[in-house]
Amino acid sequence: MDATKAIMLGGALGLGAAVLLSLPNVLPRAVAEEEPMRTLLSTPNEIWPPAFDPDRLMRWSYYVQPGVSVEPVKETVVRKIGYGRTTFVNVMETASGVYSTDGLASPHIQYPGIIKEPKPSPDAGLWYWSGRKWVASAPVSAGSFVTIIPFDGGSLLTTEDGSCVALGKSVYC
Repeated sequence: MDATKAIMLGGALGLGAAVLLSLPNVLPRAVAEEEPMRTLLSTPNEIWPPAFDPDRLMRWSYYVQPGVSVEPVKETVVRKIGYGRTTFVNVMETASGVYSTDGLASPHIQYPGIIKEPKPSPDAGLWYWSGRKWVASAPVSAGSFVTIIPFDGGSLLTTEDGSCVALGKSVYC
């Protein structure tokens, strides 16, 4: 056996070993536990979590001053193409001006007489990924470093002042 064949055989064996060792990290978690057939026959939507929707991050409260008309005189739908995406924008003309849904949703555009404020977060101030979903944790006044160690059913928060365990909507320090 010459050196080229030996190197090729060693490379193939090494690649096979690397694939076998990384297989538990590539396959879904249930395969490594107890139900491989059910997991392999599942659809991708049943195995992996739903995609993250960034539109749910920030909500706005709108306040309209008395001089601004909210009754539309004319409505138009415009196709907006930008950054490789196509979206549809509603443009409304009122007695006091022209407004668009794109402009109302943008933090960079302000209309006279329309006050836009971000809504406060309804639940906790800290969200983190645990297992297959986002989990809320109550805000903790901490120093400059916070370590969050998630575990099933809760998380451990370690700060410079001590440690707290977050379980559900409760925090124990």
